Amino acid sequence: MSRENQKLPRAFRRVCLCMTALAAGWGLAAIDLAAAQAAYQVPETSTSASYDTDDDATYSLDDDKYMRPTKLGIRLTPKMANAMSGKFVEQMISRYDLDERQAEDIRGIISRQIMRFAHENEKTNQELIEYMMATMIEYDGRFTPDAAQQFAVMAKPIVPAMKDLFTRSGAEIGKKLTVSQRLKFTGDMAGAAAGLTIFESRMKRWEEGKVGENANPFWDPADKDPAKAEAPPPNPDEHPQHRRARMEVERWSEWEIRIDDQWADYLDRAAEFYKFDEAQRTSAEAVLKQCRERAAAIKTNEWESEIKRNRIARRLARISGADFREGPVIFNLDQEYNKLRQPLVQLDEEFKRRIDELPDSSQRAAAQQSVRKMLADRGMKQPPI
Repeated sequence: MSRENQKLPRAFRRVCLCMTALAAGWGLAAIDLAAAQAAYQVPETSTSASYDTDDDATYSLDDDKYMRPTKLGIRLTPKMANAMSGKFVEQMISRYDLDERQAEDIRGIISRQIMRFAHENEKTNQELIEYMMATMIEYDGRFTPDAAQQFAVMAKPIVPAMKDLFTRSGAEIGKKLTVSQRLKFTGDMAGAAAGLTIFESRMKRWEEGKVGENANPFWDPADKDPAKAEAPPPNPDEHPQHRRARMEVERWSEWEIRIDDQWADYLDRAAEFYKFDEAQRTSAEAVLKQCRERAAAIKTNEWESEIKRNRIARRLARISGADFREGPVIFNLDQEYNKLRQPLVQLDEEFKRRIDELPDSSQRAAAQQSVRKMLADRGMKQPPI
């Protein structure tokens, strides 16, 4: 799959984030609703609750009445679907140069397909969202092997339904596009389908009990490294708070220190922006190769261990009271962290500068003109570029 084909899947992921936000809102709404019910439905004379003014007083509620799912909560409405599809179409307008009629038609297609998917799978969706939210809240954004295995079983009916959603949406959208737009869209849909294939493979591993440490439905380290498909046994000598901080750091450190993983994508975008010829592309690939080798020399095992120790210490300090959280400790740890990352950050800047030096004056002028036009079309009267 080309880097170019990854642009549209990002738009799909934005829609998925909207769905996740709905799930989070659902959970919060349930809490608010339960509180409202308790305030409204339990009068002072009720036998369902007892009040006492003694120092050792207890307050109790009838479990049969309250410890059950609420009947009301956040639904997926056509207005929500239309808002999500609008965000999706915003990405498509610039990518495919859609006119107003195309954009409006495609927004309607996506809205209707989202609502069809929601209605046809509402019971499974509800159970999955509720299970996912409870698990991720309880385990700090990750799934235990047992929870992952259960989630995979519950998610089985959703995978073919999601494939059907992609197929139907893609077919209807394709009818609204020109031939050149459709060719580009078809390639992008292949990239989106690849993302769904990754999710399907992840669910199959989970059902077999192969769950990476720190995994959740949106990310599993075993997707890229099969050796991480089974979490190591817990260390009984590790303090629980240290283990929690370590796992949080390990989950996010890859995004913070693997700057070089983004370079190939940057190169592709620069080549498209400046319209590199074959010789320029070859030179850019050579720069990428050199910088990757230098990055590997920086990112030794010792260096990564120092980075992780620093971030673990920072997380532990943040949960250890104001004296540590708001004093010099955090500042000093951040200073050390920035110093550790500085060689890689400087190499990142050098890589991008060297790529930016490859276009000739005519290519640079044409690229800058395209930026000025984009800014002017969006209301900027004096573009700074």
